Amino acid sequence: MKKTVTQHRQEVEERLSSLETNIDNIYHHVKDIKHLLEIQNGRVRKNEEQIAKWKGVAGVIVFLLTMALTLLK
Repeated sequence: MKKTVTQHRQEVEERLSSLETNIDNIYHHVKDIKHLLEIQNGRVRKNEEQIAKWKGVAGVIVFLLTMALTLLK
């Protein structure tokens, strides 16, 4: 049994509607993931800044100890 043009058109419209709904859901999930990624990147950036500060402090301490030991010799 062949489909009429109207039946075919309705099926295509239903499929397009379903695809549009799925695309909207995917868009919202991607948007949420992007937001969570921005939060995570902020945390990583903050931790990297703290690590850099501690490396600087450690470098200064090592330098001062090296100078003190050099002067004692």
